[in-house]
Amino acid sequence: MANIAFYGSHNGAIALEDNGEYYVIELERFFNIKNIGLAQYKPLRFREEAVYAVLEYIEKELGYVPPFENLIHINTECVHDDITYSYKDFIPAKTVLEGWHHHAHASGSFYQSNFNEAIIFSFDGGGNDGFFNIFTANRKDGVKYLDKTNPAERHDYDYDFGFPYMCFAHYCPDIKQEWISDGNLVYSGKIMGLCGFGKVRHEWLNAFKEFYYSKPDGEDYVEKLNNIIGRKCNLVFDENNRLEKEVSWDVAATSQQAFEDVFFEVAMPYIDKYKDLPIIITGGCGLNILLATKIKEKFPNRPSFVAPNTNDCGIALGLLAGFNKPKEPIDITYGGTELMDKNCYPAWIESNVAKPVNFEDIVNYLCEGKIFGVARGRCDHGPRALGNRSIICNPAFPEMKDILNHKVKHREWYRPFAPVVRLEDVSKYFEWEGETRHMLYCPRVRKEWQKELSSITHVDGTARVQTITREQNEWLYDLLTVFEAKAGHGVLLNTSFNIAGKPILNTIADAMKVLETSQMDFIIIEDFYYGKYW
Repeated sequence: MANIAFYGSHNGAIALEDNGEYYVIELERFFNIKNIGLAQYKPLRFREEAVYAVLEYIEKELGYVPPFENLIHINTECVHDDITYSYKDFIPAKTVLEGWHHHAHASGSFYQSNFNEAIIFSFDGGGNDGFFNIFTANRKDGVKYLDKTNPAERHDYDYDFGFPYMCFAHYCPDIKQEWISDGNLVYSGKIMGLCGFGKVRHEWLNAFKEFYYSKPDGEDYVEKLNNIIGRKCNLVFDENNRLEKEVSWDVAATSQQAFEDVFFEVAMPYIDKYKDLPIIITGGCGLNILLATKIKEKFPNRPSFVAPNTNDCGIALGLLAGFNKPKEPIDITYGGTELMDKNCYPAWIESNVAKPVNFEDIVNYLCEGKIFGVARGRCDHGPRALGNRSIICNPAFPEMKDILNHKVKHREWYRPFAPVVRLEDVSKYFEWEGETRHMLYCPRVRKEWQKELSSITHVDGTARVQTITREQNEWLYDLLTVFEAKAGHGVLLNTSFNIAGKPILNTIADAMKVLETSQMDFIIIEDFYYGKYW
């Protein structure tokens, strides 16, 4: 009998485990609503019907018929029209258990690593066990809170890194203004993108660090930011409470530096104390690739790890992993759902006169500067598209970044794009040794390749690299091999197959919509491809 886990807040997910096999249904991909939660942050209004829809899919497509052996859940209550709904009540299970937010983050990350033991730092905008937690873990005893026995206790170092980082977006005219209270969680990534354009203003650092240490609450974040940062740094705001463009870039860069400084001030006593343990960072702040890279640089001889689903979409998996304590690492990279309308695949091939994928043809088009959307197999689990729900193209075309930002994905001009490369080639193009499978580190592009690979080289000379082996993704690896022989370099631009405001797509219908309404040229659906102008 299978186990099931349900996380109902933003980036909600339902995870299944049966005899060591794991499957994750990210609710945003299932319902096509970005960052969706059933209990918080833009919840669906049809309540229990949403859970029933997922359970129906689980039974029909995966063959799991309730009741389940164990249900483990967090954040499954929703108040609507003064009525409290408990989503756990709609999932039949013999035993119902409640989990802990950061313990789930830590468990999910640890059991996806290949470490036998580790020290784990989990931090984000908060959960039922605080904002910042430290754990030790080993395969025998599992994941344990450090220095506390009650998960609900708060440490002296229980700082909120998540919301303060997001708040800086309110200052930046290059970032589209959206309301944090609506659960929009894209600000952090946008601020990271701006960091490379600015410089750290060291005279501001103390004020920025004070803000991170101040533990502002809820709606007071932006007000306190204005009071602390604005006053102490003598910043001048326009009528929309925003800064001049170049000044906002320096704010972004200084905020990132303060974020890193405060993290190391809090974490270093524990990193030093447990000097023999590998380091894992997780929680929403684990997606901060600049910090993850800094840890690699600061401790070059010490193993470290960031999971592909380190944000809240991985909590459901973490609940199951912490419960099961698997002895072998979990590989959930491509552990999501198949295309939701896969039953339409034969008709799509026939009606569009789609052609079987031929790598030679695909590569010829890539070398001409054509853009492909790829939707194959089970979707990538986590916020990064790693080959199964990707947009790919040749990064040697300098205009490609602008085309993708403005005419395909419809997002801000400065947003960078990531490269994918075979693992054995990574050091040829980047100042990096070893694996970076999940796009969670940003090494420098080697100077001799920065011009050739201009569309994946950020303004600061770095790139968020994905490495791939044939064992991990045979299709993508073989495509890279054929591409290198034709193009003279073995790097493809790889970004998520979606448009601004939408989650990574998971239907043939949505793939066709992007093709028809953007400057994309082709889509690959499983083993067939179709061109817009055929």
